[in-house]
Amino acid sequence: MVAHLVRLKLTLLRNIFRRSRAQAVGAVVGIVYFAVLVAGLAVILAAFRGSLDAARVVIPLAGAAGIVLWSVVPLFSFGSDPTLDPGRFATFAVPHRQLALGLVAAALVGLPAIASMVLCAGVVVAWSHTPASTLVALVATSIGLLTAITTSRWVSAAMTNAISSRRGRDVIAVVGLLLIVVIGPAVSVVANLGSDVRGLATRAAQVVAWSPLGWAWAAPGDVAAGEAATGLVRLTLAAALLVVVFALWSRVLRGEVDNPRAVSRTDSGASMGDDLGLLARLPGTPSGAVAARVLTYWRRDPRFQISMVMTPLVPLALLIPFYTGHVVWTPLLMGPLVSFLLGWSEHNAVSYESDALWLHIVSGTSGRDDRRGRLVPAVLLACVLVPAHLLVGVAVADRWDLLPAALGLSVSLLGAGYAVSSVMSIVLPYPVPESGESPFNAPPGAAGITMAAQSLASIATVALASPTLLLAWLAWQGSTWAVWTAATAGVALGVAVAVTGVRAGARLFDRRAPELLSTLQRV
Repeated sequence: MVAHLVRLKLTLLRNIFRRSRAQAVGAVVGIVYFAVLVAGLAVILAAFRGSLDAARVVIPLAGAAGIVLWSVVPLFSFGSDPTLDPGRFATFAVPHRQLALGLVAAALVGLPAIASMVLCAGVVVAWSHTPASTLVALVATSIGLLTAITTSRWVSAAMTNAISSRRGRDVIAVVGLLLIVVIGPAVSVVANLGSDVRGLATRAAQVVAWSPLGWAWAAPGDVAAGEAATGLVRLTLAAALLVVVFALWSRVLRGEVDNPRAVSRTDSGASMGDDLGLLARLPGTPSGAVAARVLTYWRRDPRFQISMVMTPLVPLALLIPFYTGHVVWTPLLMGPLVSFLLGWSEHNAVSYESDALWLHIVSGTSGRDDRRGRLVPAVLLACVLVPAHLLVGVAVADRWDLLPAALGLSVSLLGAGYAVSSVMSIVLPYPVPESGESPFNAPPGAAGITMAAQSLASIATVALASPTLLLAWLAWQGSTWAVWTAATAGVALGVAVAVTGVRAGARLFDRRAPELLSTLQRV
């Protein structure tokens, strides 16, 4: 049974390359990119062999972080891998212990597990000071990796009932959003601690080494340092932890198989009766109907809500280097950054509708109405967020003389983003989480094409706004004439580029609408 589940997992991985050509190419690009990244991290870990003291600080913390990531990430990407769902085996007479072993073994042939194995190889090299420490490192890293995978299965299965409901998925998405927002400021604060970082990391490593998260990763270091008794105690505790976690995973798995969940549909939030919502409140024109649909998505769809919440929060991170590192120019970028995000975020908007785009095609919606209607929510949000972030940034930096230049740069980036998005959402749509899935769910094989498309949209937006960027830089350097030139040229350039891009996108939509629908059905 275990071998059969492993073969099923290999088939799932192989099927990634049997989808559309774009997804296959994207999968290859993503695998190569992350392979280089993982190999580099493994080399860095192996380099700690030259400093046992540094290794005893870094590796326990890194190992504990790895277990946390293995436990948390599946909650945000639940559904991307069918093997994560024990309920799918409810109709098969599979003994739950064999199923538990099989699912853990299947996880070992997945790409995340392979990457973790490569990192574990670097850890083994770092601990290879003596034959005894090398042997303990081999055993301990194996126990640590199995503990991470088994804990991941246990947490995912235990959270199944919460994730299966719409409200539960929304709560998980909000928690993930808060984590993402907190990570950046936390890293910045730690980086500005200066000489205190080493002392803080040493104390944290000592605590983690005696916690369940660090037992397996700290044991080889004890043996390498001549503290064999301490290392064996930690290794024994790590092995016992693996047994306990597997027993918990097996118990939850039995409940999942014996009582498969029923997907809750009671909290969808759909409108009742004859209430048409925003469709009845916006103008009864094609553009108004498109705008009403998109605004409805922004109100109800967590995939849009995540973007709507993140966009005003991300620029606030620019205040951290200003207050902690005394970088005086970062607040001035708050307005331009929120403008960039508002325009850039629309570059794949059509993909979120998937095959629902057929409504536009069969109703004869013109490309002009489609492009204009889709930009209405972003424009309304920009009218609030851009002035607010501009004023806050300029006030914090106390550089009111640069307000015109910052305004021109913001309008220029906003218009460039709208122009690029109006075209790219037609010519280069890429896979996104399906409706009802977690906003953090990454479709299989989409990593490469996603990174390529997002990078292209970013570069194109900055390139179109580059004249205003140059003028804004000159204004920062003290050029008085550049301040008002940046304001005038930025507003004119932003409006002109946005109008041109929307018109180009409209013509592309009219010409490629059937092909676009076919593409959306494949991605």
